[in-house]
Formats: sequence, C-alpha cells, structure tokens
Amino acid sequence: MPTLEVPRIALRQFAVRYPSFALAPVSLEIKRGERVALVGPNGSGKSTTLRAIAGRLPDYDGFILIDGRDLRSMLPLGRREIGLLPETLGGYGWMTVREHLAFLSGFYPSWDSEYARHLSERLCIPLDTPLGRLSKGTRVKASFIAAEAYRPPVLLLDEPTSGLDPGVRVELLDAILAAVDATKDRTVLLSTHLLEDVEFVANRVLLLANGVLQLDANVPDLLAANPGTSLARTLYSILSPQRS
Repeated sequence: MPTLEVPRIALRQFAVRYPSFALAPVSLEIKRGERVALVGPNGSGKSTTLRAIAGRLPDYDGFILIDGRDLRSMLPLGRREIGLLPETLGGYGWMTVREHLAFLSGFYPSWDSEYARHLSERLCIPLDTPLGRLSKGTRVKASFIAAEAYRPPVLLLDEPTSGLDPGVRVELLDAILAAVDATKDRTVLLSTHLLEDVEFVANRVLLLANGVLQLDANVPDLLAANPGTSLARTLYSILSPQRS
C-alpha cells in the first residue's frame, strides 16, 4: 500500500478566542511544497493564525501539527523549522543590520551566513545602518533575511508587501520566489490583503472573514471558473459581500 504523506501543516479544530474577537474552529491541511495565500479584511484572523503556527501565540484551542508533531510539544526549539516575517521587524533599534543578523544566527544551527550575505546584496541592504534608521521597505527586506537565512521548511509571511512602494514590492516578491524555488518542498503561507500578490506567489487561497474560513480553493480552479477575469478581481468579488 502507498505511504500516506504527512501534511507539512495541519490545523485540527484550531480556534482562538479574545473578548472582542473569535476565530471559529478551523481544520485543514497544507502539504509540502504548497504556497498558500491567507486573505481577508483586516481583523479577520490572518495574523493571529500565522502567529499561532509560528509558535508565538500559545493560547489557542485545538491542535497545530507540524510534520505530524504537535507544535506545543516542539516549542521552543521547533521554531527553528519555521521562519516568520512579521508585520513589524523585531530587534534593537541601535543594532546595525549586520549585528542584528549575527545575533539571530546564534539561535539557529542551520543559519547560513553566506546565504544571508547573498540576500543582503540582492536586496541592497545597508548592513552597517542601525535598524532604527532603516526605511520601511528596507526593514521588511531585512526581516525577510532574518526569516529565510536558515532555510526553514515552513516560511510564514505576514503582510510582507503592505505599505511598500511598487518597486520595493516587486523586488521583495522576486526574492521570496527565488528563495523558495531554490529548495525542494518548501511550504509558504502568505497573509495579505493585497489581492494582486496572491497570483504572483500562491497556488492555493484561504479566505477568512469575520473569523470564519469562507473559502479554500486552488488558484487554477478559481481562474478556470472565472475566465477572462484576474484572480485579484475574482477574490475581490468573493470578498466584497463579506464586508457588508
């Protein structure tokens, strides 16, 4: 009998409850090599979901499995298998980018300093500039290097292009695609409200609205069902009723 593939990420009745917000129970699987976009309006639970999968939100119901293992039992060392580009770059503002990356390298045995240098050159990062003096776009690019330099099997990108000018946005998306294409079976989960980015990165879409998973569809199926219409416009038409 063929061996069943263990999903890279599995949510089992995953739910989060705050006083003013509740993410309804979600069960789904994401395979090795999948590139999934998590879309929806602000406040729908996208960042909450990514933070939980990254091991940075311990208070949730249900289970998160990474390669079949309960995430709770993997922490904190399990974070070495998960890279997170958060909405805001962490670190000390007085540290230079070079010092910041060197500091982080001590936490990840698979950190590749040569690869980090290559990414810094590709993205034109001023390594000797303090984090606190970087532009928004450069801060995001530095955050991507911090998440990618140890080539984690799971790469989580939380609104990576929000607020970036078009040139920096394309530069960052190109670097992300080049990075994941270079290593087999990388799994990417991208949270975004910029629907134009979805077709560029993802082959599957999850749509969250009002704390509920409203859609789970493959990009080719969505395009085939809406011939002549861009994916962004298709998703917007699906999402618009959820906003009313």
